Amino acid sequence: MSRLPPALLSPWIPSLLAAGIAVAAVVSGLDAPLVEDSLFWWVPKALLAMEQGPAATYAHTLPDAVTAGLTPETTPPQWAGGLPDYAHPTLWYLWLAGWLSVGQTVQVVHLACIVPAVLAALGFVEVGGRLGNRWAGLAPLAMPPVLAQMLRPELDLPLLAIVPWALLAILDGRWRAFAVLGFLAPWMKEPGVLLVVPAVLRTIRERRARPEALAPLAGLAAWALMHGGLAQPERLPVNLMEWLQRDLWLALRIVFVEQGRWLLLLAIPLTWRRWRRGTAAGITGGLVITWVLFFATVGFFATRGATDLHTHIRYFLPGMALAGVLLGVRAPWLALPGLVWLHAASAFGPEASRHGTDAARAERAAAPWIEDRVTSGDAVWVGSYQAAGLTQPWAGIVDAPLAGFRMYAMDTAPEQIAVGDIVVVAAYGEPAGRLERGLRWEPMESWAVREAAVHAYRVTGRREAARGAPPANPPSPGPVPPARPPAD
Repeated sequence: MSRLPPALLSPWIPSLLAAGIAVAAVVSGLDAPLVEDSLFWWVPKALLAMEQGPAATYAHTLPDAVTAGLTPETTPPQWAGGLPDYAHPTLWYLWLAGWLSVGQTVQVVHLACIVPAVLAALGFVEVGGRLGNRWAGLAPLAMPPVLAQMLRPELDLPLLAIVPWALLAILDGRWRAFAVLGFLAPWMKEPGVLLVVPAVLRTIRERRARPEALAPLAGLAAWALMHGGLAQPERLPVNLMEWLQRDLWLALRIVFVEQGRWLLLLAIPLTWRRWRRGTAAGITGGLVITWVLFFATVGFFATRGATDLHTHIRYFLPGMALAGVLLGVRAPWLALPGLVWLHAASAFGPEASRHGTDAARAERAAAPWIEDRVTSGDAVWVGSYQAAGLTQPWAGIVDAPLAGFRMYAMDTAPEQIAVGDIVVVAAYGEPAGRLERGLRWEPMESWAVREAAVHAYRVTGRREAARGAPPANPPSPGPVPPARPPAD
């Protein structure tokens, strides 16, 4: 660090740069449409909070702002029974509700994300300072999942904002501050309770009992009493070997290998001595390990083996970001290659990068064409993910609700779609493989934003099932549950 220009040695430069990156990350995507869980659950819950006021649960019904754009034919199965109760704390919904009371637009939703995004970025820099290099705090801001989360108004964003500051209170021995932040962390999202681990590690090093160290447990218990229960794990390991070979390995791969993050592992020899001797490094590393082990256990990829395989990569973000700070203490520039994957499609779903946002922008580009076709009398089929965006102006895809299209979901049989109909296949959401196997179609139009594309096809006929093969279109087993519901 002594070789850097004097201006760059100022402790304020990394903080200013981090805050600027966070603001730019949000402002550059103010018009980015909402996708996935933000679209289906979290913003609708905020709209319900705006309509109903403070409450312990926002579920079992849909807000008026959502139902206003729906018809029976365009109501996605995810909203058929109202908003589900996932037992998550409501502070984030109330925060969004305050902003939405100003205006129900996607720009307002994103503006609500600036404060937690900046707090997270500044917190990482401060943690880097305690570890010996404030510039290391910029490493998470080169990680595609972190930058993607800043445009996703989900509970994981405020959790990402509070975790580094609670950790700082532990590292500094400010136990009163930690008691407040540790109590509040599970009220952002339940995994905030994992902060109890570094707090206990600090008390062990001090050889002194600190009741404040248990504040995260108290916060979680208070929420459980208020709500009447906690969110349940999506899936638990079947046995130890499966956990080691599949669950733990995949968790380690996501945090330490994917999108060039393996480059940060090259810094381990440079920082090993500091880790062994440093209290701050040991406590930070303890939280990283706890985060990885926890989410490798509770089954963050509950839909593994299903048609719509997606992981919840955002669950790992606090641990992933702090790992980046810890590994970047001696060589923070090793995180920069991660930006190559900022818009790249990922096997781990649209949360892994801004590919999900690009997919939604492609949907927005397709919306006028879909409207023209519907108006001209064509039968246009879109997936339920895309259908939700087409009916909700606050989602950022249309200015007014679109009706008249037809909707397919995971249980839609190819026989339901007639020859001559149009099928629109988006870059994420329900896979159209079942329809593709059962129908013959030809391309009509496509809309692409970087690697994400939406395609429109005209159905020209049907495919016959191969002799001796099981039917391509088995009868539906019954109602389809909400797609990929979060559980933590």
